[in-house]
Amino acid sequence: MNRRKMIAISAATSAVAGVLLLAPASPASAATSCYDSAKTITGTDDNWHWPASDPNYRYTTSYCNDINVKITTTVKVQTCFEPSSGGYYCNSMRTVSANTWGLAATDVKDGTKFWLVFNTSQVRGLVAY
Repeated sequence: MNRRKMIAISAATSAVAGVLLLAPASPASAATSCYDSAKTITGTDDNWHWPASDPNYRYTTSYCNDINVKITTTVKVQTCFEPSSGGYYCNSMRTVSANTWGLAATDVKDGTKFWLVFNTSQVRGLVAY
């Protein structure tokens, strides 16, 4: 190989290596997204509450800003909260269409104790909080 070709190949290889070195590295593991952290809903208790087991509440996480549900049928859902000061309160019923992510509650502070109330006991799907 002549000297000009060797210099050209060397320059091209260096340019490619430089581009590869300047490209941002992908993280070893991507952060968990809200929907990636979803829990399964396989029914309710006799009062149509989820979760159906004791303790009958969950705590919101930093994964999601909202409480989201994706149910296999169109349902109405209400979110109830129990503040650390005592008592409890619930938001209004919201309709969530079948097989789409819908909002059960918005702008919920991390670590908030909550449970869901549905308009039926036949609830199957996912909840992300």
